[in-house]
Amino acid sequence: MRVSVELNETLIKEIMELTGETKMSAGIAKAAELFVNRKKAVGIIRSLREHPLDYAHTNDEIEAWGLSQDTTSKKKS
Repeated sequence: MRVSVELNETLIKEIMELTGETKMSAGIAKAAELFVNRKKAVGIIRSLREHPLDYAHTNDEIEAWGLSQDTTSKKKS
């Protein structure tokens, strides 16, 4: 989608440097995408802090099962 916006030159230079893009349009698009993704991540983290996950087993129960951390490297012959 094409849009027209007015941004000051200093902000555009910072966007270009921070995104690593060489074209203004690509830099602004990337900056907008990064901003949205960061806001979503902050929302997820906030939600997890406010509503912690309810695990079915305690750490002691899981450790009692005796499972190793790396179960993928053990192949049965």
